[in-house]
Amino acid sequence: MKTFVDHLTSELDSIKQSMFELLDNSRILHREHDYSSYVITIAPNYYWDKPTEEEITQQINIKKIYRQWIEVCRLFTENLPDESKKKIEEIDKLIVNWLEKKNEWGASVPSTISKAKSILESEMQFLYQTLALYAKIGKRQMILVPDTNALIQKPEPKTYRTLTGEKSITIVFLPTVLSELDGLKVKSLNPNFQKKVKSVISRLKGYRRQGNMIEGVTVEKTITLKMIASEPNFKNTFSWLDKENNDDRIIASTLEIQKENPSSVVCIVTSDINLQNKAEVAKLSYLDVD
Repeated sequence: MKTFVDHLTSELDSIKQSMFELLDNSRILHREHDYSSYVITIAPNYYWDKPTEEEITQQINIKKIYRQWIEVCRLFTENLPDESKKKIEEIDKLIVNWLEKKNEWGASVPSTISKAKSILESEMQFLYQTLALYAKIGKRQMILVPDTNALIQKPEPKTYRTLTGEKSITIVFLPTVLSELDGLKVKSLNPNFQKKVKSVISRLKGYRRQGNMIEGVTVEKTITLKMIASEPNFKNTFSWLDKENNDDRIIASTLEIQKENPSSVVCIVTSDINLQNKAEVAKLSYLDVD
């Protein structure tokens, strides 16, 4: 299963290839200066030609993917040294300027398409190096984050080991999921479903009696169970997440787990297709329990 870094790297490959294809379809023109004229035009020597319909279509497609990618990258690399974050912003500015074919002063345009591709390749290398660095940080683990329905459907921890095919796993129970369980225990009108919910809650309380669930309790020899007490910080997450939406709260919490464990596979376990879609946009892995 792909790690978070794998997802980001794979999409960066796609963005780079798309940018190269856009550059191959672009034209760079040379501005002729008439130094004998009384009117002096101060402008760069080279500028982008007006984009064709084909280029505009490419720009639209790349822009949508790149905007999502750079937002994820900024969030994931927020703990980098300031100098490294500054470098990422410089690269972002270059990519956006060339994607938008900006010709204003300060938007550097190389003399040839070949030089443009060489510069882009060189600059994007820093992004690849940064992702490779994160891939080596910390211990690689398989961390599973079940949503409420998955936990009710599959309450037995060893079931998740079978799902992943991994011998050692960590299962994390989020405050959003624990809160939903408490609500269902009271509000559900289906006696059989209510019984299942109460059984899951009783099981979780039993784990707590075995040790500190915040630090982690080991069951089945190679399965670590953890609970998270803190709610996700919506001041420092994706702009499209809504703190009033429980699926979005699960995504935000899982992203925080992923940031703390950059080299690990952090995977949401859910059969909810909407939550799966959101996980995909956030570059998070997911497992379907159905």
